[in-house]
Amino acid sequence: MADLMIDIEGLGTGPDTTILTIAAQSFDPLGTGYYEQFYYARITLESQENRSIQQSTIDWWASQPDHAREEAFNEEGRIPLDQALDELGRLIWHSKRVWAQGPTYDMNIIEHAYKSYGKPIPWQFYSVRDSRTLCSIWPDRPKPPTTHHALEDCRKQIDLVQATLRHFDIKELS
Repeated sequence: MADLMIDIEGLGTGPDTTILTIAAQSFDPLGTGYYEQFYYARITLESQENRSIQQSTIDWWASQPDHAREEAFNEEGRIPLDQALDELGRLIWHSKRVWAQGPTYDMNIIEHAYKSYGKPIPWQFYSVRDSRTLCSIWPDRPKPPTTHHALEDCRKQIDLVQATLRHFDIKELS
């Protein structure tokens, strides 16, 4: 059973923020690279009428590189949040651990979204792992730039988790 790295891009920082994109990539934290199973979706804003948007985050997006804004705000191929949660949930159920960059952003927002639709949370609370905290124990680690493309960021976060575990010669995770 593989682990899963999740990343989202949104229009705020609170649990009820409007979600622009969701990505998930399966991987072995003790290995290298990624497995074939991944998920990426752009979410329709219309499907999130009850979710919030923060002006400070809109301003922040305006300061990001063109390619990051184009990916986050491109209208092509967007799907409703409800559909994205169902599709993501199928991948999460088959994962051993669920990782995210930081304990309070991605997972809190996704959990809030599942709850807002009355859907069960597709992970056990004890299976969530924080890649930011893990990687912080290696302060001299390589630090690739964040692209704000959710799937690319998942893969960069996976690379850092795997490199950190190799650096400290960790052979097993609980």
